[in-house]
Amino acid sequence: MKVLGEIRNESLVKYCDRLPFPVVIVDKDYNVILLNKEASAKFPECRDKTKCYEITHGLNRPCWEIQGDKVCPVRRLQLGEEPFVCHEHGGKSMHMLVASRVEDDLFMELYLDKYVTQLVHDLKVMAETDSLTGVFSRRKLEEFLRSEVERCKRYHRPLSVLFIDVDNFKQINDTYGHNKGDEVLKSIAHVIRKETRKTDFVGRFGGEEFLIVLPETELDHASAVAERIRKSIERLDFGVGRVSVSVGVTDLREDDDLESLFNRVDRAMYLAKEKGKNRSEIL
Repeated sequence: MKVLGEIRNESLVKYCDRLPFPVVIVDKDYNVILLNKEASAKFPECRDKTKCYEITHGLNRPCWEIQGDKVCPVRRLQLGEEPFVCHEHGGKSMHMLVASRVEDDLFMELYLDKYVTQLVHDLKVMAETDSLTGVFSRRKLEEFLRSEVERCKRYHRPLSVLFIDVDNFKQINDTYGHNKGDEVLKSIAHVIRKETRKTDFVGRFGGEEFLIVLPETELDHASAVAERIRKSIERLDFGVGRVSVSVGVTDLREDDDLESLFNRVDRAMYLAKEKGKNRSEIL
């Protein structure tokens, strides 16, 4: 068969095998002409079956005959003038299939389920994580704090917050360079994470500032956590001379909302700065 000979040419096989997702090449009658390595792994039963709908959905006749033309991308390509079509649906797992025309009677099906799911996961992690320190981003911090404020007010549970600022950080950058400054921030984030619980929420609020949300935590315990973090940082050798932090501490009050809670912990941190730095203050 001429088409079979053309599709098996070395360049197309290599091209399909380089793609990071399953690829199936079919003809106008839904016969499977070629599967790349990813597709062979995804559809191991392909050795005994020749139709794409047999391999991918375990059917004995085309998908479109059962559920309509729109369900089958290859059918839609045959009926229309589109260069490619997409079929997707959600549920317990994402299913996304993109089909394109290789030539008049030859079609490429790309199964993007796992690829897109991983991509969505990676984008979510990127949006929620500070790329430098590995702790949560400001956006995720605000989302979590808002949720915790609502939960704790509804169920009358304790909640405390710490706001940490690295003292004289501009001087570190100016003297040792921004790369060294970045190393200091990463080390401080590591210390904070080490000195807090897995249930606590640690994030970089911006620049050299870190915010810590302590669910189910009374003010006196939050103050002890703040001092533990401050002393641990003070004892460390960062290779840039003495490094210290100023810490603001507060807890959720009955008449608080997100804004008033944050404003108070922010004022507490600046109070620690005004009183000489390298200390924690409670408001």
